[in-house]
Amino acid sequence: MRERRALLLAAPALLSACANPLSQPFPEKTFFVLEARRPQRLPPNPRGRVLQLRTVAAGPGAELRGIVTRLPGGQQRADFWNEFFAAPPALIQDQLRQWLADSGLFAAVVDQGTRATPSLALEPVLNALFADAAETPPVARVQMQTLTLGLDRTPPRVLAERQHDRRAPLPSLAPAAIVAGFNQALAAIFAEIEASFRGVA
Repeated sequence: MRERRALLLAAPALLSACANPLSQPFPEKTFFVLEARRPQRLPPNPRGRVLQLRTVAAGPGAELRGIVTRLPGGQQRADFWNEFFAAPPALIQDQLRQWLADSGLFAAVVDQGTRATPSLALEPVLNALFADAAETPPVARVQMQTLTLGLDRTPPRVLAERQHDRRAPLPSLAPAAIVAGFNQALAAIFAEIEASFRGVA
């Protein structure tokens, strides 16, 4: 009788714990950064031109901080527990600026609003950044487009418009592996962007 009474008294507490999801421990969020460094760092070219790197714009969904995975069937999932430390376009902006500054092609690479007088401008757009689990094997995919402008005339003249689409194979769909794949794909795109300036800068 005492055991039955103890079970009856404990039942409401057990039911309450099961019914209230807030009483369950939540996993901790993990934050990532994008990092694509040029293999060799070269000094600025004193005879080079000044490049203005304009703000990296974001296509639909490319501004999400949660790591995005494209699933079979066309569905997409943003990971709430594994996010970028900042919005991907802002992270790419910093990495691309440093890559081009290390290329040795330019006298300086500056952001908008600086006092320097640039003669070239680069307008990048991040169109997509996702892990594609619909492919076999899965890949990290980065899609960007860039517009290069000559600022030596008014209005500025379009020198080049390019599309960049790079994939990196993934050993798994673990968040750290996906981010490493993004970094690899970004490095390939940055190398393409750098190459497009040779003979222009």
